[in-house]
Amino acid sequence: MFEYIIAVFSLRTSTMQFNSLLGRNGIRSLIIETPKSASASCGISVRFDVKNLGQAKELLKHSDIKNFVRFYHVTNFRGQTRLMPV
Repeated sequence: MFEYIIAVFSLRTSTMQFNSLLGRNGIRSLIIETPKSASASCGISVRFDVKNLGQAKELLKHSDIKNFVRFYHVTNFRGQTRLMPV
């Protein structure tokens, strides 16, 4: 089983800004396609490690990045992916 967090935004620009913000603050992240079950998005999301969720929330809270939709905890076990809102 593996797990990670995704940050979902409604605009691609905001997704890219958040990815950059995480990187500048030492958090490794990737731009990924948003899973279909999180459909209220621009199509891409920021993926990062579960252990960085608290810091990511704080960074987002104190930034001027808009159009945030939600964080999801994503797990994949035996090929089955599940998303849980955080």
